[in-house]
Parts: sequence; structure tokens; C-alpha cells
Amino acid sequence: MNLVLLINIGVLVLTLISPFVSLYAVSFIKKGNYKIHMVIQKRLFLACIISLLVLEGLIRFSGGSGSLVSNSNYVNTSFFKSILSAHIIGAVLTYVVWGVLVFTSNRKYKHSDLPGSFSKLHKNLGYITITGLFYTAVTALMVFLLTFVL
Repeated sequence: MNLVLLINIGVLVLTLISPFVSLYAVSFIKKGNYKIHMVIQKRLFLACIISLLVLEGLIRFSGGSGSLVSNSNYVNTSFFKSILSAHIIGAVLTYVVWGVLVFTSNRKYKHSDLPGSFSKLHKNLGYITITGLFYTAVTALMVFLLTFVL
């Protein structure tokens, strides 16, 4: 197994488990343990950002995004291009919302009691983020299968 495939598998596995880990973190809110929720979410976000940076580095080092998918039988199909574009757009939007949520929540947590005035917005953005993580996981799996398996 080559390094490119190994890195892609690692990123895919993290992408596939991240919505479930995020839901697990939410379970601690229901128990009133906001600190564990926050720790899990911060570590998951950091792990996902690091994996994203590694994947981006691999893409750049390999000669651009086209080089990673060039061996796929589907690379020139409109279906593949649509799935890839949908994945990238969905992932970027999800990570932007998630990043804003993590950093804003961290700042608000230090200055208030929970639940607080930010809690309702936090909950709504959390649902959006988890939905986005599921969307990203499904589309990442599709891109991976079309690129490396089928």
C-alpha cells in the first residue's frame, strides 16, 4: 500500500467517525458535563484540521488535486465532478461553521455560566455542524470509492 492511499484512508476514517464522536460529545451536555463536551469537541476539531492540512499538503505535493484522482475511471464524468464539488463546498462550509462555533464557544465559556444566552445559538450551530459532518462523511466516502476503489 502506498503512502498516498494510506493517508487518504486515514483521513477518510477520521471523517467517517467524526460525526459520531461529535454526537458522543453532545451526550455529555445532557449529563451536565460541559467540560468533557468541550474537550472532546476541541480535540476532534483539532484532529480534523490536522488531517485536512496533511491531505492538502499531500494534494499540493502530488501536483494538485487532479493528480490524486487522475487514475480514477470516473475522473472525467460529470457525476464525479459534481460529487467532488459538492464534497468540497459542503466540507468547507461545515468546517467554517464548526471553527466559528469552537472559537466563539470557547470565548463565551470563559466569561459566563452555562447554560447562558449563547446556548440556543450554540445548539443550533451544533446541529448544523453535525449535519455537515455527516454530509462530509458521506460525500468523502463517495469520492474515495470513485477515486481508489471502483
